[in-house]
Amino acid sequence: MNSVKLEGLQDLQKDLDSLANEMPHVAVRALNKSMTGVKTDMVKIIRANYNYKAGAVKKRITIRKANRANISGHVQSKGGPVHLTDVTGTNQTKRGVSVNVRRDTGRKLIPRAFLAPGKNSGKIVVLRRPGKPRGQYATLYNRYGPEGSGGKPNSQAKLDWFDAAHPEILYNTEHNWAKVKDAAKDRLDTNIQRELDSELRKAAGKW
Repeated sequence: MNSVKLEGLQDLQKDLDSLANEMPHVAVRALNKSMTGVKTDMVKIIRANYNYKAGAVKKRITIRKANRANISGHVQSKGGPVHLTDVTGTNQTKRGVSVNVRRDTGRKLIPRAFLAPGKNSGKIVVLRRPGKPRGQYATLYNRYGPEGSGGKPNSQAKLDWFDAAHPEILYNTEHNWAKVKDAAKDRLDTNIQRELDSELRKAAGKW
């Protein structure tokens, strides 16, 4: 399992600490709104180059929200491999399974592969009976594969299992991590100003 956590960015923390001392409720609202926005930004950054389904990326990201007793929080992404069925457009063909993980590489065929439920999760995944070229060997599917796959009972033949790169690895590239940090700073700056403006309107009776 891979994970990446966004927290304690020094260039953001100074402004937030100053605001927290004067108006903690404003700091909490600004930070929580910013973290929700950063989650959206992280999904967009990955999907700009990869065809991962938005829902599959979102469910990996969790937010620990701030409160007045603890004006801090974090956005964290973690999880196991991304199944190729969580990539938009993955489909079964007569020759194998067709996938397009990266937007700039076009569609690729995994020869002889098929879609079937995973042994433990029941989720539809991409599998292939051993052969040449071999891939990575993983789950034993009902000892010999699903009905019609060509395996023989009691053969204990393992199936190749295919997945895509962890989003967390992609976030950690220098290029993408800079985008995540810049998005976080922009959102926090914007939300601090909006919350301060809201407080001023309240004080002036101009809701």
